[in-house]
Order: sequence, then structure tokens, then C-alpha cells
Amino acid sequence: MSEKMKFQLKKIAIICALSVTLFFTSFYLVNFVDIRPAPKKVSEMKVTQNLITGNDEIKKRAASDNISLAAFEDWAKINELSGENVYDLDSDKDGLANYLEYIHGTDPNNADSDGDGFSDSKEISNGYDPDSKGEAMTTVYIKIEKLGVDAPMVWSKTDIEANMLSDLENGLSHYLKTAAPGQNGNMVVSGHSSNYIWAKGNYNHVFKDLNDLQNGDVVTIKTVQKNGRIIEYKYRVNEKFVTTPDDEKIFAENGNATLTLSTCWPLGTNLKRIIVKAELVKA
Repeated sequence: MSEKMKFQLKKIAIICALSVTLFFTSFYLVNFVDIRPAPKKVSEMKVTQNLITGNDEIKKRAASDNISLAAFEDWAKINELSGENVYDLDSDKDGLANYLEYIHGTDPNNADSDGDGFSDSKEISNGYDPDSKGEAMTTVYIKIEKLGVDAPMVWSKTDIEANMLSDLENGLSHYLKTAAPGQNGNMVVSGHSSNYIWAKGNYNHVFKDLNDLQNGDVVTIKTVQKNGRIIEYKYRVNEKFVTTPDDEKIFAENGNATLTLSTCWPLGTNLKRIIVKAELVKA
């Protein structure tokens, strides 16, 4: 091999090495050093309707500390509700107890408050806004105070990977056909732990610290309806493990209201998933 050829090969090798170094340096800066301005904490956005704190009985039953409604007793009188244990009665036979009608601001004497052909109970259990006609979903925010996470949740309408990746540009992705906030079943939510330098969105490493969660830590989920009703559900972490992306345990049901958080692991790869599971706190 001529000296000229050796020189050319050496030059190519140096260029390749520099390119690889530049790529990984850029990847590190984007994913592990947050050099961009933090997105606004969307769950702190103002709600137009001025609401007041509800009573302790309703909070306990709803597993929520932020019901933000008028006293149940006054509401019951206005809606002409009466009887023993009026909290748990289902006056309109829609499968939704009166205290839940109160929390969501629906009509306890009308099984379909918004008149869209679906019962209030069916809409709420599937994440739809019971006070808004059509296929309007409730607005959801997820906050993990320990990790500094405060992000919107996107109701993914498909399980096609490309579409879910698009959803992740705008926040955390709720897996199709998994439980809605506060409802029985397994609510599965995913978020990025890292991403490529050219990837769009402000949430490319929103779950980069998910591994720091420990048993007993709290995840707060806030839902906002069109009628201004705000409901917060608190979930307490009780399990964490690393597994493969297709592990059935990720989506497994246990008969309770559970939350499953998922992200790619280790950082900078998509080889495995780190999974955090939490149970709904019921006061």
C-alpha cells in the first residue's frame, strides 16, 4: 500500500472518529444536561371558574384532596336528592353514585348530562368529559414533585409506534384502552427518558429520573373538565422493575385502580423499560 493511500485512510479514520465523538457529545448535552428553557408547568395554569373546597366526606370517597366544589348538602337540596345514605345512591341509574355526580358536576337526575347518547358513567370511566358533547376528553396533567415533573398527558388514539412517538412530543402518552385517571384498572403512561438531538418537543427527557422513585413516593394526576371541575388523584408508588418492552406485566390488571409509568432504559437506549407501578390512594 502506497504512503499516499495510507495517509488517505488515516484521514478518513480521524474524520469518522470526530463525527462519532460529536454525535455522542451532542446527544449527552441534549438528554442529560438540560440546556433548554424548561416548559411552563402546565398544571399550574389558571382555571377560569372560581371554585371552592368541598367537604372531607367527598374528598375521602373520591380519593382526592382537591375537589373544589360547593358543599354536597347544598347541591343535594338543589337537585332534590334525599334518602338514607344519599352519598352512595344512584338517583338516575346511570351507574354513577351521587357523590361522583357531585364531584364531576353532572346532573344526578339525568343519566346523560350532555345529551350525546352516552351515560355519564360510561364517559367518565373511559376518560371522556361528561359535560361536553362528542368525543371531548378531559384535560389531564401529571405531576411528580420528587422528580420536578409537571407535564400534560396526551390521550393516544392508537398503539401504532410512530403515532405514539408523535404524541410524546407534546407530553406523556396514555396507552389506548388502559384505565382513565381514578378509575379501576391499570392506567399506563409512557414518557421519554432520552431522545435524539433532532427530535421535536419539550419533553424529550421528562422521565429521565424515573429510576429515582421509591416505594411510598406520590404521583398526582389532575383532571380538568370543560365545566371547570378539577379533580386530583394521588397514587402511591409500590413497585419498580426493569423489563423488556413486551412484558405482559406492564399491562397486567390486579383488580384495583393502578398507575403504571414506563420509559426506555438504560438512558440513551430503547433496549428495555423501567416500570414504576403505583396504587390509588383512597384516604
